[in-house]
Amino acid sequence: MMRSLCILFALICLHALAVTSRAGDSTPPRIISLYAAHTEVLLRLGARDAIIGVSRQESYDGPETVDWNPPTFSIRDDVEKFLAAKPDLILARPQHLAAAGRLSAMLERMGVRFVSLQVTRADELYDYWRTLAGFVGKEAEAERMIEAFDGEIGRYGAAAESFAPKPGVFLEAIHKEVKTFVPESIPAWLVRVAGGVYIADDAVPTTPGVIIADYGPERLLERADGIDVFVAQEGAMNRTPIETIRKRTVYQPLAAFKSGRVCKVPEAILSRPTPSLLDGAAILAGHTGLAEHMKTRPRDEGRAQ
Repeated sequence: MMRSLCILFALICLHALAVTSRAGDSTPPRIISLYAAHTEVLLRLGARDAIIGVSRQESYDGPETVDWNPPTFSIRDDVEKFLAAKPDLILARPQHLAAAGRLSAMLERMGVRFVSLQVTRADELYDYWRTLAGFVGKEAEAERMIEAFDGEIGRYGAAAESFAPKPGVFLEAIHKEVKTFVPESIPAWLVRVAGGVYIADDAVPTTPGVIIADYGPERLLERADGIDVFVAQEGAMNRTPIETIRKRTVYQPLAAFKSGRVCKVPEAILSRPTPSLLDGAAILAGHTGLAEHMKTRPRDEGRAQ
């Protein structure tokens, strides 16, 4: 609880700072985004013109990216490359500060703001979007984006109320080490949105403040009969082919492997705090059976108020 309050306070402070910095100036800051989620949210808010550089891990491909090829940056680049782009603001994540504290300090001394933002819980999503909107003067756009997203999430929630039995779902974060996500993480929340029961509800983070948790084959096998759907996150930490996952010996007793309900979902739509989580929810709902259930419900049943 205390951690969530601290994050919320930090986001509110950043939002206030952004609004203050724009007082009397309608020109948006020149932004370099070092995290794909920051970039996607800014693009969806209509702030493409403010983004002068992006990370090398961008994956969002929407109407906002047509004919758009901004230069790429890495936290490992030297300070001269950043300064040559003449940014006003660099958006990063906490791990960037740990890896390049000297770089951020140098940029700050040169008058370039270096802001670190991290979201791990679903209840932090909207404050995060509002904070990014505050940097570029897109507060109204953020509220519309939140309303649309919340409406869709509500639609899944209403359908899930009458959906039974709910299948047990296990999320694999890192294949080789049988790591999963903590129950308060965005991926675990998305499983529940999609009508599933999150199996690893006892998972504890490997490091305080992170969402990855050791689970191990022993605990996994203890719940083998209750794991109806097995989902592997596909991303930088888990590039194992689905065929290899399906053949892993220790997984064979799991109900999901006996029934063939094993799949991969891209990190970009399972973990990143962006509106693309709705795409992840749709895929997960297809595997849990909620999507089919939604087709059979009366159109007006459970409509969000």
